[in-house]
Amino acid sequence: MMSLANIETDDPIKPIFNRKQRKISKFRDHYLPAYILVIPTVLLVAFFYVLPTLMSLFYGFVESENFGLKNKWVGLKNYERLFHDKEFWANLGNTFQYVILFVPLVLIIATFLALLLNQKIKGISVFRTIYFLPQITLPAATALVWVVLLNRDYGLLNKMLGTDIGWLSDPKVVMFSLVLTAVWGSIGLKMVIILAGLQGISVTLYEAGLLEGATGFKKFRYITLPLLTPTLFFVGIISVIEGTQVFEGIYFLLGRNSVVLEDVRSIVFSYFITTYRQNEPNYGAAIINILLIINLLLTALQFRLSKKWVFYE
Repeated sequence: MMSLANIETDDPIKPIFNRKQRKISKFRDHYLPAYILVIPTVLLVAFFYVLPTLMSLFYGFVESENFGLKNKWVGLKNYERLFHDKEFWANLGNTFQYVILFVPLVLIIATFLALLLNQKIKGISVFRTIYFLPQITLPAATALVWVVLLNRDYGLLNKMLGTDIGWLSDPKVVMFSLVLTAVWGSIGLKMVIILAGLQGISVTLYEAGLLEGATGFKKFRYITLPLLTPTLFFVGIISVIEGTQVFEGIYFLLGRNSVVLEDVRSIVFSYFITTYRQNEPNYGAAIINILLIINLLLTALQFRLSKKWVFYE
C-alpha cells in the first residue's frame, strides 16, 4: 500500500510548481526593483531622443504644411536639394575642421589635468571643483565673458599678448577662438571621466612596474596610458559627437550677422537657421539626418580602429 509521503514525492506537478514559484520569487526579489528604477529613464530617453529622431527621419522625406498636420510624401527631394547645396558642403567642411581641432585638444588637456588632479596633495578637491566649474556654467553667461576677453579693441587677451588680433572678426583665427572657448567649457566633464579611469588602475601594477624600473615617463607610457585607453576611447567618442554638434559657441559668440559666420558655420547652426528662421523644417530635417548618419559612421569607424590601440585588462 502506497503511503502519503510517496504520493507527495511522486506527484509530477509539485516540482514544476516549485520551479515556477522560485522563478517568480527570484524575479520579484532581484529583477523587479531594477526594472522599476530603469523604466523612468527608458521612457524619458524614448520621449526626448528616440521619438524626435524618428520624427526627424520622417520629416526628411515629406513636405509639411499647417505645422506638420498635413504632410506630402516627396521621397528624396530634400536630399537631392541638399547634395546640390554648396552652402551645405561648406558647413560640413567647417564642422570637420572644428572636430579635428577640438577632439585632440580636449583629450590632451583633459588627460594632463586629470594626471595633475590625481595627485595626493592637500586641497586637491578644491582644484577639482574649480576645473569642473565651466561645465556647469550657463553657456550664455560664459559667452559674454569670452566676447569681452577676445574683443579686438579692449579685450584682455590682446592686452596681455600685446597684439591687435580680431579673434572674433578675423577669418584666419575665428575657428581657433571658437575651439578655444569650447575646450574651456567642455574640459571639466572629460577630465572627471579620465580621472575616474586613472583611479581605477590598481596600485599593485605601479609597484610591480617600479620593481622593473618603470619610473617617471616610463610609468605613464607603459602602465598608465595602456590601461587608460578604454577611458580615452569613450571620451574620444563623446567628444567627436559633441564636436559635430557645435552650435552654442557660434550662436552666442558670433550671432547671425557676423562677417566671419561663413568661415565657422556648422551643420547644426545651418539646421537651426533653415528650420526656425527660414521656416523650412523638412529641408532642415534632411540636414540633421545627414549629421546623424555621419555620427553613426564615425562611431562605427572608431570602434573598428579601437581594436588596434585600446587595451582591456
